Amino acid sequence: MSSQFQTNNVPPGVEKSHRAHSAENGKRSSGVTLRSVLLGLLIVVTVATVSPYSQAVMRASIMTADHFSMAVAVLFFAMFILFNVILRTFRVAMALTPQELVVIFIMGMVGAGFATNGFTAPFLSVITSPYLNATPENRWAEFFYDHIPAWAAVHDTDNALTWYREGLPDGESIPWRAWVLPLFWWFTMAATLVFMSLCIMTILRKQWVENERLVFPLMQVPLAFIQGAAEAPHYPRWLKGKMFWVGFLIPFGILAWNIGGYFSTVLPQFPYLGAGANISLIRGYPAVIVQFYPSIVAIAYFVNLDILAGLWFFYLVGILQIGLFNEFGITSPGYDNYSSEHSAVGWQNMGAFCLLVAWVLWRARHHIFAVLKHTFRRSDELDDSDEFLSYRTAIYGLMIGAVYSLTFLTQLGISLPVACVFLAMVFIIYIGTARIIAESGVAFVRGPMIAQVFTFYSVGTENMSNQTMSGMAMTYGAMGEIKSNWMPPMAQAGKLSEQRKDWGRSIGWVILLASAAGLFTSVFWTIYMAYDYGAKQLADWWFMQTNIGAKIPFDQTLTKMKDPFPPDTFRLFFFGVGSAFMFLFMTLRARFAWWPVHPLGFAFAYAHPLRVLMVSVFFSWLIKRTLLWIGGTELYRKAQPFFLGLLFGYFCGAALSLIVDLIWFPQAGHRIYGID
Repeated sequence: MSSQFQTNNVPPGVEKSHRAHSAENGKRSSGVTLRSVLLGLLIVVTVATVSPYSQAVMRASIMTADHFSMAVAVLFFAMFILFNVILRTFRVAMALTPQELVVIFIMGMVGAGFATNGFTAPFLSVITSPYLNATPENRWAEFFYDHIPAWAAVHDTDNALTWYREGLPDGESIPWRAWVLPLFWWFTMAATLVFMSLCIMTILRKQWVENERLVFPLMQVPLAFIQGAAEAPHYPRWLKGKMFWVGFLIPFGILAWNIGGYFSTVLPQFPYLGAGANISLIRGYPAVIVQFYPSIVAIAYFVNLDILAGLWFFYLVGILQIGLFNEFGITSPGYDNYSSEHSAVGWQNMGAFCLLVAWVLWRARHHIFAVLKHTFRRSDELDDSDEFLSYRTAIYGLMIGAVYSLTFLTQLGISLPVACVFLAMVFIIYIGTARIIAESGVAFVRGPMIAQVFTFYSVGTENMSNQTMSGMAMTYGAMGEIKSNWMPPMAQAGKLSEQRKDWGRSIGWVILLASAAGLFTSVFWTIYMAYDYGAKQLADWWFMQTNIGAKIPFDQTLTKMKDPFPPDTFRLFFFGVGSAFMFLFMTLRARFAWWPVHPLGFAFAYAHPLRVLMVSVFFSWLIKRTLLWIGGTELYRKAQPFFLGLLFGYFCGAALSLIVDLIWFPQAGHRIYGID
């Protein structure tokens, strides 16, 4: 998205007036202003409190389960309308500048990564689970208790766990003494991972944003508003056009109409946007999940056609493969959550994923070598004055962070060789996910599997002690759920920061500030909710009575302890197959201009939750292909406001439903958005 969303030329007198106003308000144009930081923090704190409350207490929409948070988008949109449309009519200086909008959106994106499934829910459930969910039947005490360090888990000191699950009795206060040590040490690890992620994106930002000019489809949405705020009237012209509001009113009108059905069963309902059916075409083959998400259709509209074609093409390939594997009985024992429903396809995708990361780093090799030269030889070939951090800070910070992370993991009980494999895979998943989102714009993307699963089967549990495996189980919270990945929003921040060339280190500082605010607010608010309502009453599979999410790490690790195995050659074979085919597809794309599908989809198109969204992706591809065929790029650009309206209409409709639920259905809400 580029000039089509910029404001039209304004009359000379207006332009001159605007320049004079900007000169008089130089402080307001300086990028990171106090106002922008405070508004960014307001979004972070609001998301970190409202989102878990909506999901766990109200049983309403999941607002932060992806890399383009609905909560952040709605709050950003509301602030833009308030300041740049309403308040500016009374005083022009009230309008937010493009630089302020950049800061606000970056802080919101980064902070949202800590709420609910992003970090807090799995983290809290895992550090409480060993002494909360152990029973004589599951034998956790026998296998784990001797190996879990006292500082790594919350104990039932002062009834801390009992009240956490059942709710705080009247007159009692939260027994924080049991929480202090585990939270302190795990916070140091979380802070290290965040800082290492920022270091890596500092090193790669220039390569991805300036050298390769990646599209960053997700960022085309805020950029449409940011670019429109650059000149009077401080909002994009298309915001007053019919196309945007037609797109807005379609999903918003449907959702608003359905809200009436919350109060009366007589009122006919439109089909839920997101609900659908599973269509099984051939017996033994996975069903095609038919669901329509307006938000996915809207975002996918800004993605390159060959990437969209690659996504749905490799999704169909995944269905075909699993069906053939089922027919011929090709399978391997063992099942793991956070992986594909078929081990062969999951490991094939993981091989492609790792090859993609290797290719990304190889393509950036000249830039990385220049960064290293700048760091160790004091070379001035690169200018890092506008990076998140200086290159020296990034390189040394990455090294120190790696040393601390490995020390932490070994103190957790994991042997150093296993810790090295595990930590490397964690950051491979981080980098790969950030790259895929930067190119594809798929907000719900996750890696094909988590680092723990890869480590168990590639190293073999025969080569791991029970102490190492106990430590690995404890990492499922802070380093396991694939959504706990802060690198994608940092990569997106690199794209948005392109709007100004004299940021200095300010964007790096606001990222760290948003991270701290998101981490502390989300964790302590969720603990408070658990004690207030009782964790078993929270409508989240990490907390609820069954505690499924909290039990998976320990149950599945215990299974591997009881039945140890060598490195799994079956899985590693398909890992190699996936790497080889990914190399082939990338070579074909590089050498033949006619090659129709982008190989990116081969790495993750059949992974959860993307396969749930694939019909929406295909629908968007079909629309875009048709528009380009009929009217070329001109028609494609004219239709862009419609799809922005479609996105914000759906988000605002879901937000309206949330407000209605908060007032009339405080603990019996309606989940109309989000995929767990």
